[in-house]
Parts: sequence; structure tokens; C-alpha cells
Amino acid sequence: MKISQLEIKNFRSIKHLVMKPRSLCALVGPNSVGKTNILKAIDLVLGEGWTTKAKVARELFYNPKEPIIIEINFNPSVEYTYVDRENQERKNIVNSIKLEMRLEPELFVKTTINNGQDFYYQENFKRQCHFIYIPAGRNLSDELRVSQWTMLGKLMRLIFENYIKFYGGDENKLKEDFAEKIKPAKEFLEKDFDNNSLTFKKFVDTFQKYFQMNSNTLATKILPKLNIYNLNWFYKTLQIHLREDFTEKDFDAEEVGAGMQNLLLISIFQTYAELMGGKVIFGIEEPEIFLYPNAQRNLYKSFQELSEKTQIFYTTHSPNFIDAYRAYEIEILQKTKEKGTINLPKDEKYLTEETAEKEKFRIYTHFNKERNELFFAKKVILVEGDADKIFWTTICEKRWNINLNEKGISIIECGGKGGVNYFVGICKLVGIQDYFAIWDEDNKEDYKPRKDWLNETKNSGKGIEIPGNLEKFLGLPEREEADKVKNAYKWAINENKEIPGLFLKVKEFLEKENK
Repeated sequence: MKISQLEIKNFRSIKHLVMKPRSLCALVGPNSVGKTNILKAIDLVLGEGWTTKAKVARELFYNPKEPIIIEINFNPSVEYTYVDRENQERKNIVNSIKLEMRLEPELFVKTTINNGQDFYYQENFKRQCHFIYIPAGRNLSDELRVSQWTMLGKLMRLIFENYIKFYGGDENKLKEDFAEKIKPAKEFLEKDFDNNSLTFKKFVDTFQKYFQMNSNTLATKILPKLNIYNLNWFYKTLQIHLREDFTEKDFDAEEVGAGMQNLLLISIFQTYAELMGGKVIFGIEEPEIFLYPNAQRNLYKSFQELSEKTQIFYTTHSPNFIDAYRAYEIEILQKTKEKGTINLPKDEKYLTEETAEKEKFRIYTHFNKERNELFFAKKVILVEGDADKIFWTTICEKRWNINLNEKGISIIECGGKGGVNYFVGICKLVGIQDYFAIWDEDNKEDYKPRKDWLNETKNSGKGIEIPGNLEKFLGLPEREEADKVKNAYKWAINENKEIPGLFLKVKEFLEKENK
């Protein structure tokens, strides 16, 4: 069971968005672009509980005069059983589920399945398909407790229910056996072991004395029981402790730092995904939080393995959580004034597992963590080498007063003219539109790409070809690479040097705003 298509209309920052996510789906884009809104839309349909009129709020609507529509298609379909009013067991097959919400002309909320059918026995459906949303602002201490809302609590509840099934459905017999088994430990902890100090026995006796005194006016007599375990849910008292081998000390999970608590939460997430695979879809924001680089890469690898059994949506700002080899899993988001949040159109015919395997070694030689910034930037400048990169970085920041980091602009060193051509092709494949390429005219003998994108790029106004090369064009000596970098920087920072008119096309690109 996986989401094969997600369509969202008029929800928060999203005017209209259609997505065909893979088993692992990375949502990337700048802050406030709308990544969270995609996860919240899925959560509204498949998350805890069901959307009722009480959940409808004006801020959920992109346009309050239009309805919100969130439709999810599954492949394979979700099957669940239920017992009807005649006590007959039935099976239902859900191919799609649709939520519609309106504010006008009157408040309206309805969830339907399979193109308009009424949706009954929804709780049975949730047992076979539910969404767990882990936000960036997660309360780590709460998530490490056993409750009906946490992953840990859901697992412990299922274990308890399975134990009841093991007892043939006789819950009372299970509780009796448990009470008998735990009796020695209970007596040990509850005995009055010291006449002169506070014990659990003294606490219970005193508490019950005052409760009886305060409850004399009740219609029936009630006596509270103070158990060291929960008879109705054995595992509710589960607590996670950590032992540090070098000090041999035990620590309560709620007492350790946020980094360690996040590792525990991620471990619970991985456990849940493995044991509940096929019945759960995850949405996790910024999994890189609190993790050092090696741990980020390790978790991303775990995501890939877990996604073979369960679907995972995640937002990220970390190059360690994407891989150009798996570019078909990346959804690049952009927000404009006219369209709201959109996902950039990809070449889905080319971006496949098969093509990635064929291109595996080319991808490996072209991409690194720095070049992965291509997927995160608002705008991208593609240049040949290190001298070009320092030149254009300095021109932008020192001469044109453009703060590249503040504006989310990345200058990518592509490893030569062929590399610039390659990355132009990548931009076209994954739907990146805000790129500008800069390359040298020379090296024609060495430049023999399988497909030449550069002429088209220049003719469409998305690139410039520097006559000769950068050094010749600026009148710089052609030397070793280190000297080239130094000379390019010195020229760029020298305010007495007039910036060629050809280069102003780059400035125009950077200053142009998205509509």
C-alpha cells in the first residue's frame, strides 16, 4: 500500500499541486515554500482521527471562497474487513480517498472513496493504512512516552492486543495470570519495610484514608487502587533507559539531551517502519535535526532500505539526504505569487531506476555534496571551474552587492565545459528552471557531449559563452590553477576594473523575481 498520486487544491499555500511520489519521496525547497503543507494535507486525510467540521478553519484555505480538495490514490489498493449490521464479515477495497472542505455557502466536510462512494468503517481502514506525521518542532520527551498518540504507544497497544488474541480473546484470564505472575514483585515493592520512614505501604494507606474521608458524600463507595503497573494496558508503564558503558550509569530517556532523545525517536521510527511495514506511511520533517553528518548519511541509507516496505515522505535542507542517483525520488518545490506552491515538472520518462543504473558512474563522477546544492537553491549559476566560481562569487557579492546566501543562490563549479552542459541537462530533467550557465568558447576539440544543451541555453537567454576563456577575456595570464583562482579574485575585487557588458546578463538573471 503506497500513495501513487496526490492531488491538493486550495490548501494553505497550495493552489493546485499534483504529485506522483515514489516509495521514498524527498520534498526540497527553501523555507516557507510549502513543504510542510504537503505533509499536513496527507495528515488531514490519513492521520489520527478524521476531519470534521470542528477542524475547518479559514487559514486552511488558499482562497476561502473555493473548496479544499485533497485526493489520494493508492497502488496497490488498501483492503480492509468489517462486520456489517447483519453481523456478516465484509471486505472493502479502497483505490482512492478524497476529502472536500468548504466554508461557503455553508460549512461542509466530507470524505469519500473510489470516486464518490460513502466511506464506512473508517477505523478498520486506519488499521490497514495510517499516516504518522513527525513535525520539525517535535516534542521529544512526549514522543518517548507510551500513549495512544505516540509511535511507542501504538506499538505497545498492538502488542497488548496480540497477547489477548494469544489467550483466545479472554482478556480477563490474561489479566489474572499477569497479576499472579507479578504478585511477588508487587509485594516486594509495596511492603512496609521500615517502621520509621516513608514506604509505599504508608503512602497508599494514608492516601486511601483521605480519599475515603473526602468521598463520604458520594452515592456509592469507591476505593482507589494504586498499582505499580497498569492492569488494563501492561506496557503503558514502559520506560526507556540508557546505560553508558564507560560510567556504567543508567539515565532516564527524558533526562538526556535533545540530540540523544532524537536518536531514540529516530530508532523508534525505524522500528515502527520495519514492524508495521505495508500499513503505515510516514511524513517526517527535517530528519537531519541534531544529527552529525555521518549519522545523517546513515539515516538516509536506512530510509532507502525501509522504503522497500513502507512509504516515507520527508522534508530536508541537507545534501546528505538526497542522492542524484535517486533523483527520481526528489520533488523540488517552488512558490510564486501567481501559482502558490508548485512542484517543478520532471522528465519522468528519463528519470527512472533503469536509467539511473545505466548512468551510475557518470552520476558518481559529476556529483558531490557541494554540487547537491543544485537541488536546494532558489537560483543556480553553473560555471566551469574554481577560478570561475571565485570570480562570479566575488563579482556578485562585492561589486553588485548581491548577498548570495541570503537570496538562496548557489554557484556550482561543474568541472569544465562538459560539466556545465551536463548540469544544464540535469536542470532540465528535474524541472529546475532558474539556472544560468557560463562557459568558455575554447576547448571545442575536447568538448564532445552526447547531447549539446549549450547552444539552446545561449539562444534562450539562460547562458553566456565567454569568448576564448575567462583569462583571455579579462586579459589575465594563463597559469596554474591556484594562480588562476588568485588572479580571478584580484580582478573581481578591483573596483577600477570595468565589468564587461556581456556579464550584465548574469546580474539581470539574479535580480529578476519569480512571478
